[in-house]
Amino acid sequence: LTIAHHTGRTAFAWDDLVEAVTTLDAGTAIGSEYVPHERRAVAIHEAGHAVAGHVYMTSRESTRLTIKKRGDQGVGGHHWMIEKEERLFSFQHEMFQDLIWGLGAMAAERVVYGENSNGVGGDVAGVTARSAMMVGRAAMGPQPFAVTPREGETEEEAHRRVLDRFEKIGLQIMSRSGGGGPFDADPIAGVLGDPSKRTVAAQVIGQAYVTAHNLAILNRGAIERIADALED
Repeated sequence: LTIAHHTGRTAFAWDDLVEAVTTLDAGTAIGSEYVPHERRAVAIHEAGHAVAGHVYMTSRESTRLTIKKRGDQGVGGHHWMIEKEERLFSFQHEMFQDLIWGLGAMAAERVVYGENSNGVGGDVAGVTARSAMMVGRAAMGPQPFAVTPREGETEEEAHRRVLDRFEKIGLQIMSRSGGGGPFDADPIAGVLGDPSKRTVAAQVIGQAYVTAHNLAILNRGAIERIADALED
């Protein structure tokens, strides 16, 4: 109603309600423009989230996708999803899918540009925290996967080789704290400070990123079409 009164109207309409809810969720819109290449990059980023969410987050529904700047931090855009049903807990595969969604933007940037921007920092921190909670609190690990042994390699050796690759990728992505950061307090710091738990958390992150990356490769055209719509 305040929005309607501000524009000289005596009653609010649906658009006013949507704007009000969006403002409460994500902050006030900021009236600044992107330079063209950054506008495109933000659109690719958010489209990556949206595609990963649409494919993997089947228990949730996308409710908002935008590149409009909002909030005190000037966040470039966001993809918002809500649960379709009221849930009390999540299974391992659902939490893993949440990691894929979180890394979907980084994967889209790397597929389109061959590199990622520093705009993935929040996503990386979130994925690191969620993977640590999976491993440290719920005794979870990587998802089951099939392997094709190389010549002279056993299936167990092939499985270990892939896990090592996941770990290497995950360690590169994993957010680190140098002191005084968000992960210094338990339980996340405790998990990442334990070598065996950190290994498993890195494997989970690496597997999630590989999944997101392959999704972006196979759906690059769709990601770019969504980005076109966001720019428009």
